[in-house]
Amino acid sequence: MASTSHSLLKLFTTGSDISQRTFDPSLPSPPDSHLACSSHSHSASSSSMMQSRLNPESASVQTTEPLQNANLSKGTTTTAPTDSDLSASFTSSNDLAHELLSQAIAQGSVSSNGTPAKGYGDEPRSGDQKFSGHTFMASPEPVYPRHYHIRGISSVSGSMPTSGRMTEPRNYAPRTSGRPMSSEPPPKFNLELPTLTQNDPEVLPTSETSDYQLGALVQQTLPTQQSLTVYQPPAAAFDGRSEKLKALTNPAWGNAKLAAVLDPSNMPFVEGAKQATAKNNGVVRLGNIPFSTKRSEVIAFLGRNSKILNDAEEPVHIIMDKVTSKTMDAYVEFMTLEDAMRAVEKHSQNQLSGRPTRLGDRPVDVQLSSQASLMKDLFPIAAGIVWKGVTPEIQPFRPNEPWSNFKGFISAEEMIMLVKHVEVPHRSPFSKECPQRPYECLISTLRKFPWYMTDCITVSQRGAMFQATRDLLQLLLKSLDKGSDPVNLNKQLLRRVTRAAMECPGFTTLMKDDVAWIAGMSDAEQRSYGQPRFASSWRHQYALVPKPGMPLDVVEWYIEAIRNQTMRDVFARTAPGERRAIQDKAQATDGYWGYFWAELNYPTGAEFDAMTLSYAAQLEFAVMEAILARSFG
Repeated sequence: MASTSHSLLKLFTTGSDISQRTFDPSLPSPPDSHLACSSHSHSASSSSMMQSRLNPESASVQTTEPLQNANLSKGTTTTAPTDSDLSASFTSSNDLAHELLSQAIAQGSVSSNGTPAKGYGDEPRSGDQKFSGHTFMASPEPVYPRHYHIRGISSVSGSMPTSGRMTEPRNYAPRTSGRPMSSEPPPKFNLELPTLTQNDPEVLPTSETSDYQLGALVQQTLPTQQSLTVYQPPAAAFDGRSEKLKALTNPAWGNAKLAAVLDPSNMPFVEGAKQATAKNNGVVRLGNIPFSTKRSEVIAFLGRNSKILNDAEEPVHIIMDKVTSKTMDAYVEFMTLEDAMRAVEKHSQNQLSGRPTRLGDRPVDVQLSSQASLMKDLFPIAAGIVWKGVTPEIQPFRPNEPWSNFKGFISAEEMIMLVKHVEVPHRSPFSKECPQRPYECLISTLRKFPWYMTDCITVSQRGAMFQATRDLLQLLLKSLDKGSDPVNLNKQLLRRVTRAAMECPGFTTLMKDDVAWIAGMSDAEQRSYGQPRFASSWRHQYALVPKPGMPLDVVEWYIEAIRNQTMRDVFARTAPGERRAIQDKAQATDGYWGYFWAELNYPTGAEFDAMTLSYAAQLEFAVMEAILARSFG
């Protein structure tokens, strides 16, 4: 008999469930102590409870359990059943259990090993009441609201059905046992600072408490020194000076400082016009082009595969007569002579095959040319010279033929007429269809001008070119504001003219500062073109410019030395009357360079206009070295 009851118990309850079972408030409370002392219960009540747990719908049709529960609630004493009764009850319940188990397995609610099948989202049951050796299944009874406290939650439980399993929602995270629920934020990571909870009042910490907590926090943040201390030399403080200036101001030099200051490698000034170099690139000449031909059309005509120079170097030169504004031929510069020859050969083959190359509605003549031909067409009034590539050779002076002697590469009249074509376009019939032509002519003139021939360039000629550049820039800005011709006169043309002027090696620092001011250039853009700080104060430097790549603090250090020395010389070495005259003249100029202009003593009038750039550079270098020798000697 005992084996039959144990087999039934093992069928529905595993060993782990019997040994470890937690209390679930959703199930009825365990029976009283006097009922728990009984070793068995009625077999009919047990079998009906088993059936209700396997099939909850069948629990409502059981009629015998309420009567027994009523007797128990009234406190009546029930006589223990005999062995024969227990044997009959276990036999009938065993058959009933096997029948119910087969139905449950067929429906899928119980697995083949006799345990309830776990559905999606179901949690393990924990409501079975445990006793030694048996699992006691209580019959349903009226449930009254009662208080319970489990898993940190104290509440009042209402009536809930005891049939079936009570499971949590699918996405419900289990709570940690022994921790009450609260909505307070999580504590800060490893700070060990007091946190406010819902029950604590919000009180601001005192200053002493804040200082203590901050000190503790700093002590926790700083790592503990675990290894041996290795000596590290202190990092040198950055004072903002360049390495070049630190070397020049090294006090260990002593008397050798003058030689270092006058060393050409340390001197931050160079002759600007001498920085231009002659480049003999390959040249292709395009003849019989339409007078309204644009630069973009010429580039497209040659093709994208042709190796012409970069756009920043202005490879296309459309020749314009500066007096009549008539469009002449066009020249295109290539990287090498071989590249130019390949371009000419390509168009020659097209012409031989019956496909003549056209630009617009005209057949274009493509020929291999030279730099000498380009320079001769760009500077047609330059008489008395022979062009050897880009380098001119001045012919001997001929007193009997004054018209054939060299007078300059350009004339002031040419520059004035170049501006007039833009100011009065209705008087220039050729410039109406191509208003950008005078600007492109100016760009080609500034790019191809032989600035390295400083012995042949006068101050007045350079002044005429700068005056034309400034006037054309102002006229172009007015056209952009009006929007008269956005196709030909656009911002791209403005950038091209501005870049050609800022990269012109013959212009002084003050001239480039005027161009930058007209174009609205920022300080960073001016630095990219090699402009120093306070460029507007370089008023008396007609040949010297800052050396490319030299730190700005070195340039300003030299200027400061020149300024201080010239001021000492004026106050110590001149007579009182002469000193007052120099000081009166200084009121009309800038004092950034001190009295450097007074020691230069440039000529005035026509003599100053006829002064060459080479002579101006020699004079400025000589005066500068003399001042520095007195300052550091």
